[in-house]
Amino acid sequence: MTDTGRNFVNGTIKRILVPVNFSSKCSLALEHAAVAARIYGASLWLMHVLDSTILVAGGVPGVLTDVSSRAEAMLEEMAESVRKLELECTPLLRQGPLDSQIQEVIAEYDIDLLALATKAGTALGGFSIACTAERILRKTIIPVLIVAECRPVRKWSGEGCINIFYATDLSRESVRSLEYARSMQRRFCADFTIAHVLPKHPSAEKTQAASQQLDKLAEGTTCKVAILHGSVGPAICEASAEAGADLIITGVKKHSILREVLLGHTLLEILSGASCPVLTIRL
Repeated sequence: MTDTGRNFVNGTIKRILVPVNFSSKCSLALEHAAVAARIYGASLWLMHVLDSTILVAGGVPGVLTDVSSRAEAMLEEMAESVRKLELECTPLLRQGPLDSQIQEVIAEYDIDLLALATKAGTALGGFSIACTAERILRKTIIPVLIVAECRPVRKWSGEGCINIFYATDLSRESVRSLEYARSMQRRFCADFTIAHVLPKHPSAEKTQAASQQLDKLAEGTTCKVAILHGSVGPAICEASAEAGADLIITGVKKHSILREVLLGHTLLEILSGASCPVLTIRL
C-alpha cells in the first residue's frame, strides 16, 4: 500500500487535487471536495491545465501570455472563494496533456485524493469518458472521486449522515478496498451498504457462498448487505439510486477481463449511469 493509501485508510487525508476548467461541472466537484477537505482537515489544490490548442496558438505574439494571465486570475479567484470557507487552497496553472499533468502533480505534491468532474453519461471535463477518464484512472494509484452532474449535494453539506454504497466483486483485492470505504464511513458518520452482483439466474450454491462472504465482511458492523442480479454496472446504478446513495465506492483493476468490477466497460457503465459521485479505489 502506498503512503497516500495508508493516509486514506487511517483517516488522515492531507491533500485533495481538483482539476478545474471553470465550468459548472467543476464547481460541483469542487463543492464535494471542499466538504471532504473540511471533514478530513485537508488542503485543496486547484489545477487548471491550458488547452493544447492554445499552446499551438502560442506562436502568435501575446496570445499564450494573455490566455495564461486570464486563467491564472480565474484560478486565483476560485481559490480565494475556497479560502473564504476557511480551507487552505493552492492554485496551480499547468501546461500539457491533462492526464500526464495530473500524474505529475499527484507525485510532486503527495496528493491523497483526486476529485474529477464529469458530465453524466458523456464527458469528463469536456472529454470522452471512454478515453480520458479511463486513461486517467489507469495511471492514478490514489483514490479518485468522480463527480457528475447528478442529484443535489444534499447531505454532503456535512450535516448528518450520508449514505455510502460499496460495490465489491468479492475478490481478495476488492475486499482490501473495503478498508478505504470504512474509513469514509467513520469520517462521514455514514449509513453503509455492501453489495455484490450475481448473474440473473445464479445457482443456489453460488448465492449462498456470496451471502456468507458478505455477512463475514459486515460482521461486527451495522452495515447492510445486498445481493444484486444482472449486468454489474446497471445493477449497481439502479440499486444505489433506490437506496438513496450519496456515494458509490468500488475497487478497480488495471489488467483484468475476468473480474466483475474492473477498469473498463463495467466501470464506465457505473460512471455513466450513477446518480451520485463515485469513489474508485485502485487495487
